[in-house]
Amino acid sequence: MIKTILFGACGKMGRVIGKALIDALDIELVGAIDPYFKGEKYEKIIGTDKISLEVLGSIEELKEDFDVAVDFTNAEAAYQNIKKILQMGKRMVVGTTGLTQEMINEFKDLAVKNNTAILIAPNFALGAVLMIQLAKQVVKYFPDVEIIELHHNEKADAPSGTAILTAEILSEEMKKHNLTHKDATKVEKLPGSRGGKLDSINIHSVRLPGLVAHQEIIFGGLGQTLSIRHDALSRECYIPGVLMAIREIIKREGFFYGLESFLNREEA
Repeated sequence: MIKTILFGACGKMGRVIGKALIDALDIELVGAIDPYFKGEKYEKIIGTDKISLEVLGSIEELKEDFDVAVDFTNAEAAYQNIKKILQMGKRMVVGTTGLTQEMINEFKDLAVKNNTAILIAPNFALGAVLMIQLAKQVVKYFPDVEIIELHHNEKADAPSGTAILTAEILSEEMKKHNLTHKDATKVEKLPGSRGGKLDSINIHSVRLPGLVAHQEIIFGGLGQTLSIRHDALSRECYIPGVLMAIREIIKREGFFYGLESFLNREEA
């Protein structure tokens, strides 16, 4: 059994993940951590009778040993959580977005220094990961590309981590083949109307109630367009990716960014 603890256990995503961890036959949830719900019964919060677990306020209150920590909190909380876990020599799976490059570089060093492993993934939906992999092949033939990402109106950061990762991967592929995206726009009548830009790739963010998480990559060519789109219709879509990450990270050492790190290794 893979003994697991969950930071942000009572958040919207945390509740879905917590229930999935409890239902998994090869994973044991030994700690639910969420300072806003400290002392409450976790089984009542997520609606299950399979466990009896009191929500903890911090990692310092945990009495059980564990193998993997999972974090779905916010960037500020995750930064502290990740440092503590890696310094303990434990493995970690992180779905929290908004982490800076400086933070990520620090986590890389900590993982190596403490002989452990961490995966940080902007998106755990397998469909979204495959969308990026497909786009990586397409951009070699259609370098004129833009990204539209749409999320619910409570999402704190923009653009999404998935959109940034997509643009980074596509930009790197374009550089390999000496390709650029042509944009003739010289004047924005409304500042920001062309979205943000990562290298030569424009990213447009939409925030509206009713949305969950969606991304469309639009490629333009002579007399044609090609679009690849992924729609997350509920938070349950992330569960297969999270479970796969937990099962894989226990075998690894080092730093991994993006769930595709494990997909590629499985193909090797």
